[in-house]
Amino acid sequence: MSTELVETVPERTVWLTHGTKATAARARIVERSAQWRNAGALKGLALWLLIPVVVFIPPHIPWVLIVFVIGAMRAWSRWNEHATLLSLHGPCPNCGTDQEYRETGAMKPRHKVACANCRWDLHIAFSPPPGATTA
Repeated sequence: MSTELVETVPERTVWLTHGTKATAARARIVERSAQWRNAGALKGLALWLLIPVVVFIPPHIPWVLIVFVIGAMRAWSRWNEHATLLSLHGPCPNCGTDQEYRETGAMKPRHKVACANCRWDLHIAFSPPPGATTA
């Protein structure tokens, strides 16, 4: 993603959590509309238009199956991308290291990032978990 696009998206507060520990972090997240997801899924399925071409490349069946599966996987992943994480900056709940996290891209329902210092797996939450101790 271009730096210009990332900077046009406003930052919001999210929580980095691990068990009962949580810290506030700043993230840039783009919410994806149904129209955007539909268009991306159709682009993924457009790979299926290559099937009549690859059917003539020996061995015939594996190429058709590969193109079919890749098109379906790309369409499925785009259809399920409800939000995209553009940037994430904040302290680790375990060691307190303030850092820029690298695990950006399509967000999963429980998006996981890793601390570069202590290697803890952290999850992104949009509100502090109940009973969490915040640093």
